Amino acid sequence: MTNDTSPMIDFAFVADYIAMNNLPNRPLQPNIGYNQEHNIVFNTSSCVEYNVPHYGLSSDKLNQMAASDKQLAQMGRPRSISCQVLVSTQSEFADCNPNGVLGMDPLHPHERIILYFHGGAYCVGERSLTHMHVYAHISRTTGRRVFSPNYRLAPRHGFPSQLHDCYMTYKYILSLGFEPQNIVLAGDSAGGALVIGVLLLLRDMKCSSPSAAVLVSPWVDATCSGDSWTRNQQFDYLPALPLNDPFHPTRMFYDAGRKFSPTMLEELQCPLVSPVFGSDLSGMPPMLVQMGRNELLHDDIEKFVTKVKHDNKQGSVFLETYEHMPHVFVLFDFADAAQRAFSSIGSFVREHN
Repeated sequence: MTNDTSPMIDFAFVADYIAMNNLPNRPLQPNIGYNQEHNIVFNTSSCVEYNVPHYGLSSDKLNQMAASDKQLAQMGRPRSISCQVLVSTQSEFADCNPNGVLGMDPLHPHERIILYFHGGAYCVGERSLTHMHVYAHISRTTGRRVFSPNYRLAPRHGFPSQLHDCYMTYKYILSLGFEPQNIVLAGDSAGGALVIGVLLLLRDMKCSSPSAAVLVSPWVDATCSGDSWTRNQQFDYLPALPLNDPFHPTRMFYDAGRKFSPTMLEELQCPLVSPVFGSDLSGMPPMLVQMGRNELLHDDIEKFVTKVKHDNKQGSVFLETYEHMPHVFVLFDFADAAQRAFSSIGSFVREHN
């Protein structure tokens, strides 16, 4: 708990620097896919309330954000975020007019889609070209359009801003006419944790859940407690900083500038922040989890999958471990393992959606 220099760091400057380097919307190369960005406006009808008091401080923060959205909407200044819609040119949409398939409304009453939450430690990742390539590959292997919200980023917007935006996006997608059973939630790293968080909120508030979930290297333990954080340091590209380092990814997204303490450690063990600590992970849809053997998160993910398998019906949770691969290895789409992972995602989605 010592040597924490958080009070000495200007995190507002850090936030400005990250925002300055956020990528603008840009088109994909035509041989890869087509993409278009839309605004999701959170007007009064789309505002929500969170009846999940058992999540403690996270629940309080979510309700504060929901109340703020409602107030802004009632004042005629509704908040909005942007959302990417993408299709692969190597899918069934290849011969379609791109402008005709890149809107947000369903193409037909029973259209099946992927709602993907990007990774990036909650701080970066929106509009990244590597992520858009991932979306294109998943569109190619599943034959579905991919929707991906550009949720608010830390450290300017601390957790659970990201979870709130992803939950609101799911509810907005439903309001457009998409049916829950025709939606697959997917995400990598922090985005994988957001998928689980949305699923827990939907379950606890008895809302309709999507038909399946795909998690690639999900960041399920923000305390980074697994032994693989030490064992795999020389094999992964992620930094293995101590939690008392103010630039640790957890410290950046959760409450930047706050000194690390036992109280913060306890807060990080909330299942909405670190799903691996959930005492009840039942009610999950069929789930595919992919990870690299050499990633720092290996043991945390393995522990999470063991819990989910225990709490859900047999044969509904599938773990794939790719040898010699680091964290979110699908970003390196030139690798054979990444292509095998995309093919597996396609098979899983077609079977369960």
